[in-house]
Amino acid sequence: MKRFAYYISQVLHPFTVEIFTFLFLCFTSTENGSDIKIIIISVLPGNLVLFSALYLKFTGQLSDFNGIIRHERLLLISLGAIYHGIGFFILNYYDAPQLIQGLMFCYALNTAIVWLITNKWKISIHAIGLGGPLVALWFNGVQYPFLMLSMMVILCLSRIALNAHTPMQVIAGSIFSLSFAYFQLKHLFLML
Repeated sequence: MKRFAYYISQVLHPFTVEIFTFLFLCFTSTENGSDIKIIIISVLPGNLVLFSALYLKFTGQLSDFNGIIRHERLLLISLGAIYHGIGFFILNYYDAPQLIQGLMFCYALNTAIVWLITNKWKISIHAIGLGGPLVALWFNGVQYPFLMLSMMVILCLSRIALNAHTPMQVIAGSIFSLSFAYFQLKHLFLML
């Protein structure tokens, strides 16, 4: 069971989900999303977070890539908020599709909020890292509720099975990401 939970946790890791989601949104956009500039800018912040994690792990400031130890996550989370904030402003400058800009905005703002939460409590970044992209994919027309809900439940159960989180931490991460991403994308970017 732990091995299966580990694989699920790695396949649905926030780094992987983010990069896949931005690439999917870019290549399925009817606007200028497939412009090479937009593609590179969209995946750059996630890759910078990944390379920062590798650097922090190499220098001993991060014990693992899953952020098991709460205080070790803070620097990486703050870097993530900065990288995504810069990414949002650059995407806005190049007039990227609204959904792509909106998701980058969600990553920046929600990561900053997660930094505040993580100072006091450990919330599931894996659940947060899946919820926002699922909302963006939904708005993009990928509407498979059973599959999407199943992915979220399986990920949350895997995090609990790995003793990385309590049920409350994964539930809070799921509700936070789904509700905040929905509100931000719908009301600030898509005006539906």
